[in-house]
Amino acid sequence: MNIIDHNIEKLARQIHEDYLTKIRAAGDSNHPSVVEWEKLSDEFKESNRAQARSIGDKLRAVNMAFDAGESAFQTVTEFDEETTHFLAKNEHIRWMQEKIANGWVYAPIRDNEKKHHPCLVPYEQLPLAEQQKDINTVNNIIPLLKSIGLRVYTQC
Repeated sequence: MNIIDHNIEKLARQIHEDYLTKIRAAGDSNHPSVVEWEKLSDEFKESNRAQARSIGDKLRAVNMAFDAGESAFQTVTEFDEETTHFLAKNEHIRWMQEKIANGWVYAPIRDNEKKHHPCLVPYEQLPLAEQQKDINTVNNIIPLLKSIGLRVYTQC
C-alpha cells in the first residue's frame, strides 16, 4: 500500500475542507455538500475519496510523480497554466464518469433527488465558475500532498 492509499481519508477530508472554504467565500452555500464532513452524505464522502485516489493518475498524465523527497528529480511547487488546464479538464472527465456511474444524468437544472446535473457536459461547455472548481482541485494537489509529507516532482 502506498502512502496516498494509507492517507485517503485524511486527504478526502482536506479536499472537502478546501472545497467548503472556497464555496463559502464565493457565497455559494446552498448545496447539500456544503456541510461539515460528519454530516456529508456517503456519496459525497466517497467522491472526495475518489478524487484523492486519482492524484497519482493525474500526475502520471503529465510526466510527474510524488515521493517523500528521496529522489533527485526537481520538485514542482506549482503547475504551469497549460498543465493546470490539462489536469482540470481531466478532473472534470473523472468527475463526470463518477457521477454517471452513480446514476446521474445531464439536465439543465440540478435536482439531487432525481440525480440531474447541468455540469455533465464537456469541460469547454462549463461556465467559467464551474471550470474554476476543477482548477481549484488541481491547484490543491501540491498542498495536499505536502500536508502528508510528500512532494511532486518531474520525471525527466
